[in-house]
Order: sequence, then C-alpha cells, then structure tokens
Amino acid sequence: MKKVFKTGYAKEVLARLNQNGIVNQKGEPFGTSYITHVFNGRNSNLDIEETIISIYQEKLEEVKEISKKRKEIFSTKKPDAGNIGS
Repeated sequence: MKKVFKTGYAKEVLARLNQNGIVNQKGEPFGTSYITHVFNGRNSNLDIEETIISIYQEKLEEVKEISKKRKEIFSTKKPDAGNIGS
C-alpha cells in the first residue's frame, strides 16, 4: 500500500473523511497522526480503514491506467524516415 500512496496520503484521507462528515467522538475532525496510526496498525477505526482502502483502490486504478498509457506510447514504432538526401 505504501508504494501506491507514497506521501501525503493522510491529508487525502482526512479530506475524504471530512467530505463524508466522519469525525471523532468529540465531533472534531481526525488528526493526520491518528490516520497514520490506523494505517500502520497501531489504532483501529473502521471508518478510516474503509476510507484508506477506498482511496487505495482508486490510486491503484490510476497507476494501472498510467502504466497502460505509458506502454501504449512507448511500444509504438517510429515511422521510417526514408532517404532524406535522395
């Protein structure tokens, strides 16, 4: 998962949680440190875990799409240049 997320995933997870109105027991938004604790398995929170998995699946699809496009671009053959001086 860390390869797909790279850095800054906690802010993205936090934004998605806020967008969906998911807050902590005090009614406040979760902190990014708590989100990283859930990601690393130190804490458990189903809402955060589901959000992380959802974003992970989206990122995985993006990576696959980029890889597919890259493969299409680099696998096309260059047209023959012909004889320029003749």
